[in-house]
Formats: sequence, C-alpha cells, structure tokens
Amino acid sequence: MRLGGFFGTPDIGGLEALAEKLDVHGLSAIGPPGNMGELSLDDCAAFGEKARKLGMVVGETGVWSNLMIDDADAQTERIGMVRDVLPKADATGCHCVVTLVGTRDPSDHSLAMHPYMKTDAAKAEFREVVLRILDGMDLKHVRYAIEPWHNTFFYQPEDIREFIDSVDHPSFGLHLDQMNMVAQADYYDTTGLINRTFDLLADKVASVHLKDIREDFTHMFLKLDEVYIGDGVMDYDTYLKRLAQLPADTPCYCEHMAQEAEYALCFARLHHLADKAGVKFLRRDDK
Repeated sequence: MRLGGFFGTPDIGGLEALAEKLDVHGLSAIGPPGNMGELSLDDCAAFGEKARKLGMVVGETGVWSNLMIDDADAQTERIGMVRDVLPKADATGCHCVVTLVGTRDPSDHSLAMHPYMKTDAAKAEFREVVLRILDGMDLKHVRYAIEPWHNTFFYQPEDIREFIDSVDHPSFGLHLDQMNMVAQADYYDTTGLINRTFDLLADKVASVHLKDIREDFTHMFLKLDEVYIGDGVMDYDTYLKRLAQLPADTPCYCEHMAQEAEYALCFARLHHLADKAGVKFLRRDDK
C-alpha cells in the first residue's frame, strides 16, 4: 500500500522537493504532473521515471466531466477528453484515470440523482461510453477506472462486478472508494460490505480512496457525512488488512480536506491503524 494525498507537483522539476514533503508524513503515492496536458509523451515518461527513482508511485488522475450528458456532441467531446489523458497518464506509469459514471439530470452535475441512472438502459449506454473511451488504446500501465457513486448503478459490489464483466476489457477497472459504497443497510456492517467488495472485486482495483462516514442525526431525514478517518463507522482494521492483500504498490489517497493539518491528522491515524492491523504503508525507501 502506498499512501498519498494533498501533495503534488506541477512538473518534473518539483519532484525532489516533493520527496521531502512526503517523508514528513510517510507517503509515497503522488499524482501525475499538474501540467500533464501541455507535455509530450516523452516528457510524461521522464516524469514517471524520475518519480520511480525517488521511490514514488504515480497513482491516479481524474477527469470529472459528466459523461452521461443528454447531448451526443457534448458526450463525444467529453469521451475525447478522457482519451486524451489516458496515453499521457500511461506514459508516466500512472495506475489509473478515474471518472464517475455521471448523470442524465439536466443540471449536468455528475452527482445529481436521476431515475435513468439506475436502469438497464443506462448500463448499456455507459458500457458503450467505456468501450468508446478504450477503443484502439494500447495501454501498458494505466487503467480506466470508475469511482462508485450512489446516484448510479455503479454503487454496490455485485452490480459493479456485473458491469465490469460486461465491459470485459483488460484496461478497465474499479477505483475503490469504499466510503462511497456505504448504503443505509451497510452503515452498521461496513465489515460485511468491505469483505463483499474485496471478495468480488480485488482483482479489478486500480487505486483507492481512504475516507470515513458518520450519520448526522441532527438532520431531518437521512444525512451521512464524510468525516476524518477514525471518527466514523468504517471498519479500518478489516479495510487495511484487505488492502494489504492487493499488489504492494496499490496507491491509497486521502482527499477532500482543505488544509495540510487535516491531512496530517488522517495520515497519522492511518499509520497507527495500519500498525494495529499488522500491515503498513510503504514509504519512499521501502521495497
């Protein structure tokens, strides 16, 4: 497991200084260069090579446009955006390019609920989107991976496995955000959810997010909040033990905090929880 989050660099020149920052928190996973869109494939390859020499793993990058917009021309343009990123991410040795499924809601906000997104027709349409994105791609390292979200069919382990199998492409997989997969029925059994997820999907995981979840009982009606790791109901003992069974370089990221101090708290808690579970996050100088 390679821990990351918050820290990155716009270009290859910042990698050595970045290494010092990572060491403060016991990290070794980063993202690709912030200016990757402006770089050649050779430049991207040079970035990845230097990162690896410094003991870093280039883990993930995202494209967050709504891929299920009800506009064929706009959808084609957004598919092209993902296709543009994949070869450059691959050149860096990045583990995955992440998107959400998206929505048919007129708001064009990927997280918006819409009844279509739970239908077989949506599954069939998005399968074609995935195949269009991967069509003709010769990818050696990177996978195109989907992050689960409750507003779509790509949410629970069984449905995710069914969809990945329907695509049946070696460069397609899961960006595992276990917190995003917590339904009301799983709230008091995250252990069961975690074990179902890994039993079904461990071989498809390209990258991971580490978060926690807690009910806000002061809100009417149901409200589940993302909280600092250790302040919610996620069974991190089971989660970390199952993550440790994945390939050693699997990147795992904290996200959605505003300040380094908040990330530092979660990094410290994760190292403590990993130690209690008898596993560890690999640091830059670990093999």
